[in-house]
Amino acid sequence: MRAPTANPLLTGRAAKQIRISIRLLKVAVVLACAPTAFAASSGGRITSTSVTNSQLRLWFSSTSGYTYQVQSSTVARSKYWGDTLPPISASGSLTIAAASAQAPAGFFKVLEFTNRAFWYDWSYYNEAPALTTWGLGATQTGYTHHDRAYEWYIDQADTGTYANNNCGPSSVTIAIKWYNSAFNHTAQDARNTYLEGGGWWYTSDIINYLNLYSVPHTMSSFTGTNQLVGLLSQSNIVILCIDTTHLTFDSTAAHRVGRFYSYAGGHFVVVKGSRATSSSLLFEVYDPNNWHATYADLTPKGRNRHYVASDLASAITNWWNYLIVVHPPASGGGAAALSAWLKPVDPARIPHARGM
Repeated sequence: MRAPTANPLLTGRAAKQIRISIRLLKVAVVLACAPTAFAASSGGRITSTSVTNSQLRLWFSSTSGYTYQVQSSTVARSKYWGDTLPPISASGSLTIAAASAQAPAGFFKVLEFTNRAFWYDWSYYNEAPALTTWGLGATQTGYTHHDRAYEWYIDQADTGTYANNNCGPSSVTIAIKWYNSAFNHTAQDARNTYLEGGGWWYTSDIINYLNLYSVPHTMSSFTGTNQLVGLLSQSNIVILCIDTTHLTFDSTAAHRVGRFYSYAGGHFVVVKGSRATSSSLLFEVYDPNNWHATYADLTPKGRNRHYVASDLASAITNWWNYLIVVHPPASGGGAAALSAWLKPVDPARIPHARGM
């Protein structure tokens, strides 16, 4: 499934209004490519629409030989858009696509993805300008990430009475939501399960909560960042309890690397990807210590933040030198648990740490 731009450029929230029986179909005209100049030259702008027998026809500008993807959503500013049609190969400067118009209301947009590009957080960007703008490096040589076609990030600011101390409940709930799309408990529910006086959670609380919902996981000693890369390559995600003092602070508004908040101390995060660039090896994390901080495109800064590998290694070894490895669905912990990258330990025989 391909996904949308994080900051679509809407030229009209309801550029066309077409009545289908008693229903109203809204068509949002969207530029799908990140840089405006690129979008204008490559096409993807919806120029006209019509409806016949509940079938919507979209005319959009295009470039011969380029490939386009039509997507739809019931909400114009949705974070997740679904593919409406298979990819369309253009043969001229104007392309017609026929899509179902059964929904009571919907928004459509067109993505151009022929040129070298990469997917990031279910969003589309051109590789070269985005990497540089985000402070990640000039070029990319590898990228592994484990995403879901639904929202599973949690901002601990929204987790109730003990939000200040809820990075642990938030992180374990993030991990369980990744593992099980049907999981409907909140970080507040996790906190109420192990109240800890409303204070910091311990790593033992994380483990107990995973066990409570039968989420397959393995406790492992940390041996280095190559181990993290290896575990991620086997479709696992990893819960860490770290000292954020060792994460380089980066206040540049557009950067998606480094610690973006002033807090420095014990903290839980979820590692969900790795990225190798010309600058360094980076790990992509869900960091719940967000407090509604956003980039210009309104996406949370804690969602898919990158931390430099050497920083993260120091943050682990100087706080809690272990990993909580959450295995993917259907693994049962079997093959994944036998990974050569794992150095299993008995949770009952190791010291436990806590995080804010």
